[in-house]
Amino acid sequence: MNEERIRLCNQKPMFSSGKYILYWMQTYRRFDSNHAFAYAASLAKKQNKELIVYEGLRCDYPWNSERLHKFILEGMYDNQTRADELGVNYWPFVESKTNPARGILKEIAKDAVAIITDDFPCFIIPKQIEKLSKKINCPLIAVDSNSLLPFSRFDRSVSAARILRIWIHKEFLKGMPKFTKPKWKKEDLLGLNGNTKPPAGFGLPKNLNSFLQTFDFKNEVPPAKGVKGGRNEALKILKSFVTKKLQTYETGRSEPNRPEITATSGLSPYLHFGHIGIEEIFHSVLEVTSKGKWNPERMSHQKPGDREHFYSESSSANHFLDELITWRDIGYLFFWKDKPNNINLENLPDWVKSNFKKHKSDTREHLYTLEQFESANTHDELWNAAQTELVKTGRMHNYMRMLWGKKVIEWTKTYEEAFQILEHLNNKYAYDGRNPNSYTGILWCFGLFDRPWFPERNVFGNVRFMSSDSTKKKFKMKSYLEYIGELRGNSDSLFP
Repeated sequence: MNEERIRLCNQKPMFSSGKYILYWMQTYRRFDSNHAFAYAASLAKKQNKELIVYEGLRCDYPWNSERLHKFILEGMYDNQTRADELGVNYWPFVESKTNPARGILKEIAKDAVAIITDDFPCFIIPKQIEKLSKKINCPLIAVDSNSLLPFSRFDRSVSAARILRIWIHKEFLKGMPKFTKPKWKKEDLLGLNGNTKPPAGFGLPKNLNSFLQTFDFKNEVPPAKGVKGGRNEALKILKSFVTKKLQTYETGRSEPNRPEITATSGLSPYLHFGHIGIEEIFHSVLEVTSKGKWNPERMSHQKPGDREHFYSESSSANHFLDELITWRDIGYLFFWKDKPNNINLENLPDWVKSNFKKHKSDTREHLYTLEQFESANTHDELWNAAQTELVKTGRMHNYMRMLWGKKVIEWTKTYEEAFQILEHLNNKYAYDGRNPNSYTGILWCFGLFDRPWFPERNVFGNVRFMSSDSTKKKFKMKSYLEYIGELRGNSDSLFP
């Protein structure tokens, strides 16, 4: 196990009299390719203790909805199947009106020698870890499975992707990071499955759809048609992407289109909920592009920071891996080093704050309320299309997401109101919301990780500006807008 990934969250002695090592599965919701599970298994073997895996789902989390609940539960069903295959003692707990979750983790922690959990730096996870660490009498150890490289290697967050790209490439050239076990076999975990039974109330509902109908979710967001959560689905999507779309990623990813046509992976929700890991995506991409012959020596040793050639001889693979590693890591590292409890515009660079202070009283040509934004009721057909895609499918094409964010800044009374609206809409509807990259993606629209742009403009100042007119000139939008029309139940093209 790579010690760089381990963080002790409290100073409690390890009690050899405990019954088991408890893995509290929070964000890396899978068994294979999971550093936290691997560490829990190795510790259980070392201590000669039983291994228990606890995965819980409360119903009071922020932005809760049937959409998110179903996606998570579908992953839990896959985990139950995999646990049965491996002989792992898996304790899923799903809160309901008649089966409250309050105090359940503290109860099962009483018999733990140690608790291992996922060191995710965003949303409610850091506070949950801190809170539990103060209530238990055994060590709580958090394991970083967020990226290919342990984040403890980096002294600070960065202001631009080009800086982090060089850092990452140099770390790779020092030596490949230690990857975790990609796929477990039952014999690997022999002796770790004892006879300890969970308290009453554990287990998964027999009928998922009927169970979901018993909830009164705060947010009425139905599951998106055709979207399924879980590890099995994630692996299917990965295979389809690397065999059918990867080769056109460099040239085709920015073009808004139907998801079956657009050269994007569609893996973001599955990464967010931990149904798939970054290491297995990395290996799958390089195995396909090098016909199974890839090894670390094939990386470019000439120029760290070279986005076009570093990982592979395939330019499309390099572009995809740069998004997967550099651009994903920059958001995670932003949270990892600073761990801000409440993200807001105070997290922006000083040059952006100065711009906004200068332009806060600028006249806005259009102003919309949250309700108008949420119902896709603006004067701009492209913005309305992007919002419709988000509401109907739980996703949004990445280029359209940038335009979507920029326009909300332009059409609200204050920058603070714009941020609150973007946070709410993204976290309520997007499967991959409530994530470090969700927040840094929104803040990018305000200037984070970017540079000043000229000429200076109304409302934005020197923050990058985007327009629907330029988007229409840059891309052929007909197919995308026809797709959005179909989502609305209108087969006619939206394109004039």
